[in-house]
Amino acid sequence: MSLYWQAPAASLATLLGGWLVVKHLQGRASVMRLLSAVAAGYLISLSFVRIIPEALEPAHGGEANALWVLGGFLLVHAMEHGPTTHFHYGEETHPGSRLSGVMALVGLSLHSFMDGMALGAASGTKSGLAPLVFGGILVHRIPEGGTIASIFLSRGFGSRGALGAAFILALAAILGAMGQSALHLPVGPLLGLTGGLGLYVASSDLLPDVQKEIGWKSTLGLLVGVGAFFLSTLLAPHHHAV
Repeated sequence: MSLYWQAPAASLATLLGGWLVVKHLQGRASVMRLLSAVAAGYLISLSFVRIIPEALEPAHGGEANALWVLGGFLLVHAMEHGPTTHFHYGEETHPGSRLSGVMALVGLSLHSFMDGMALGAASGTKSGLAPLVFGGILVHRIPEGGTIASIFLSRGFGSRGALGAAFILALAAILGAMGQSALHLPVGPLLGLTGGLGLYVASSDLLPDVQKEIGWKSTLGLLVGVGAFFLSTLLAPHHHAV
């Protein structure tokens, strides 16, 4: 699979999430939560089963990259909650200043940039990891695009502003992939950061919103995401180039 179409295709999921909120999902938080449940199940599985073990491979630097996993987890928290004092995934119903909306966009843009770099790093492993990371980015960028669109709508930017914010997130991911392709940063540390990022987004961003959904649907959505990951591993089995 080519990075040249993977990054734009995954980024389109951000625009899809923004468009869905603007056109169809305002006031339908339950649907957004179920999408987040599927994304959380996939990301948690991907991070624990494939990304972190790959980062700890001796060829990529070994156990030292566990510190990068921790660093990625803490870094995403700082990016999302440092620029803005009020941030959560899912439908935004709290009015606030336009500046807080812009700060949320800054934090999520940095996150998107890291997603793009993660895709580039995964492509460099030649281990079958890239298609799985592509899938992980694809599924969580839909709720992320919906989140930024919802924030911008609640801050009074209107539909065009909400879609514009989603476009900026999509562009940031493409720039991250291009940056990694050009700079060839060390794969091991980047995969460690990616693993920490995935765990944080799934456990601290997506799951808290999912848990607001009462009943069995949230658990089913989570299990669907886990099942989708293991199905994808059959299509993209682990291997190393000889």
